[in-house]
Amino acid sequence: MADDKTKRGSPDSKRLNKSEPYEVAYAKSKRAKGAASKTAKKSAKSSAKKATTRSGSSRAPAAGSRARKTSSGGKSSSRASSSRAKSASPAMKRTNAAPAAKKSRTTTRATPKPPKEEKTAENTAPKTMREADAVDLLTDDHLEVGALFKQYEKLAKKEAPAEQRRTLAQTICDMLKAHTTIEEEIFYPAARRAGIDADLLDEADIEHASAKDLIAQIEGGDADDDHYDAKVKVLGEYITHHVVEEHTEMFTKCRRSDMDLIGLRSEMEARKMALVPEGSEEASAANDGKGKSTGILASLFSKA
Repeated sequence: MADDKTKRGSPDSKRLNKSEPYEVAYAKSKRAKGAASKTAKKSAKSSAKKATTRSGSSRAPAAGSRARKTSSGGKSSSRASSSRAKSASPAMKRTNAAPAAKKSRTTTRATPKPPKEEKTAENTAPKTMREADAVDLLTDDHLEVGALFKQYEKLAKKEAPAEQRRTLAQTICDMLKAHTTIEEEIFYPAARRAGIDADLLDEADIEHASAKDLIAQIEGGDADDDHYDAKVKVLGEYITHHVVEEHTEMFTKCRRSDMDLIGLRSEMEARKMALVPEGSEEASAANDGKGKSTGILASLFSKA
């Protein structure tokens, strides 16, 4: 039993009948009722949880099957919708379409261009159909002496007799001396008067001087000498270089100038016949042509 000295708020302090036992007074108090209600709620919640877990375990398979069905249905519906989207969008059509067969291209290779041939008297000679003039006369000389140089080269390779090579070399020298003379005495002065580039004419004079030096060495040499054939070959290279420059630069400017090329031709022909020795091949060719050059271009122009 509790006495009067119990704490405030305790069931013992609130009971009216002090002789009443403590357990009876506590059961009648509000605190006991609140504790009872709390325990009742807790027991109700626990029983409800147990009931839900039991019912959930029994219904879980059905729910899982339904979930699977719905997921499979969702997949099928999503596939259907995606297929519709693919069929509907033109971009997807393009990407999903089968690759088109590549057109067979017939590759045609371009015809290779032939290499540029070396400039010679033959391929740089002016080819015009007009009355033969002074330029044509000089061009005929260039072509004829070029053919003689090629003939000498063949003789040198075959190691022809010295006398045969010397005779041909002398013919070349005679033609070149007559050719350079009519150029220096008649053609070049007329070109200077017509205002042709003085530098070209000065270079031509120097080239003539170099050629004359070699001509003198060949005429005074012996065909049996070691350097005889080499001198003739170098002379041919000098003449080829000189001829190409005249054809590509000087002669074209002379054709465009006011030079009387036809009148110069007759003057140059007369001077040439006086210079060529009578017994040489050049003189006989000139006589056969009755005072006219028998070169390739001259015969071509006579047919025009």
